[in-house]
Amino acid sequence: MKLPPISLKITFLVIVALLTTATAHSQRRTGEATSDKGGKPRIVVLATGSSNTIWTTNVTTATLEDVITQSGRFELIAGAQRDQLLKEQGFNNSQLVDPQQAAKVGKLLSAKYIIIGNALDITSNKRKNPLNLLTGKNDDIGSDIKSKVQIQMIDAETGVVTISKSYEQKITRNINDGSEQDSIREGYRKAMESIAAQFAAEFATSVPTEGLVVLVRNGRVAIDLGSEQVKVGQTFEVYSQDEPIKSASGEILSYITTKYALLQIAEVEPRLSWATVVQTFDQNGTPDPQMKLERIQQKQSVRLVKPSTQKKK
Repeated sequence: MKLPPISLKITFLVIVALLTTATAHSQRRTGEATSDKGGKPRIVVLATGSSNTIWTTNVTTATLEDVITQSGRFELIAGAQRDQLLKEQGFNNSQLVDPQQAAKVGKLLSAKYIIIGNALDITSNKRKNPLNLLTGKNDDIGSDIKSKVQIQMIDAETGVVTISKSYEQKITRNINDGSEQDSIREGYRKAMESIAAQFAAEFATSVPTEGLVVLVRNGRVAIDLGSEQVKVGQTFEVYSQDEPIKSASGEILSYITTKYALLQIAEVEPRLSWATVVQTFDQNGTPDPQMKLERIQQKQSVRLVKPSTQKKK
């Protein structure tokens, strides 16, 4: 007996729904990433300044992007993509110092963190020739360029400012190093290089080292973090972030996290690392009596487990 066309369509839709449900359950059982929250955190760098320091934005952005890229731990969002979005959405520099506005930019770019560099003040003070007291002359021998910059790190998902710090740096320029304007610009560039390096050190300790599983073979696990990011002996956790935990107003506060395994780095290459499996866990976080390597899959997220600082009683 032939089924009418409508019955065939309904049967087909039911089958598709069942297959989709089965796939979702399978992913949740094995811990396979169901979203793009894992892997290297995506970073967007923004720069702003007052009407007198707005010319600093390109230097501020470039120096911060350089130090973040050099770490190898983050995925930096391209400047062209960032600038196009700012233009399309009508954001201006004054709005970027507002964490909520900056968080909107981060969410639109699917960034995990937003870094904002804000040039607060730049001053140039003449340096007098110390021989003036003897000769009676009033000639200058250079300038002291003092730069004050505020740098903030914002969690794009929550809009919370996790780092906010002001830096001051003085650069000495000689009288024969170009015009006064050139000296100020070059002084700011050198100051920003030093400031960016200081910020990068603090930034690195504030953000957990994260990556992805790229291969599981013969009981070993390869992750996409190389020698610049990890060391032999470090412990990493294989995990997934599932449904969000929201406040009463709908703001995302955190995510329900499921841990699937602990890994220990055994071998490090320039662009990836090999780890051995220390322990696997079920969905409730209970250690498996016998390790189940099938819980570890490609594209799962991994993050560095910091040693406990608690003193034993």
